[in-house]
Amino acid sequence: MGRVYATTAELEAYTGKPAPANAARRLARASRLVDAAMVAAVYEVDADGYPAAPEARSAFREAVCVQVDAWAGREAERAELGPWTSVSAGPVSMSRPDAGARVEDDTALTAEAVEILEALNLPRTVWT
Repeated sequence: MGRVYATTAELEAYTGKPAPANAARRLARASRLVDAAMVAAVYEVDADGYPAAPEARSAFREAVCVQVDAWAGREAERAELGPWTSVSAGPVSMSRPDAGARVEDDTALTAEAVEILEALNLPRTVWT
């Protein structure tokens, strides 16, 4: 398993809410997204590959927590909407996209997580 930048306890402390049942998997996934976003960033790391500077490590942790909290929020919104994707009652018909169709939720960092990482203002290496 790769680096995971936040623990379940840190997630709970950050959000003030109990961690979701699958928090460990979500924290790992969000950490991989942070790694992907920071692939060209230049920063010192410790022996385990975590950012050495406390402010960078804190930002990575915060970005992961923000991301997992956003996923949990979207999941709650979908649960409130109910399981239907299409319903008809007489002449009235309503539909919405299936919750499973929103793949982008798990493939990109939220704008807030990106802002947290960009605020570090780390130099970037560009390979050509």
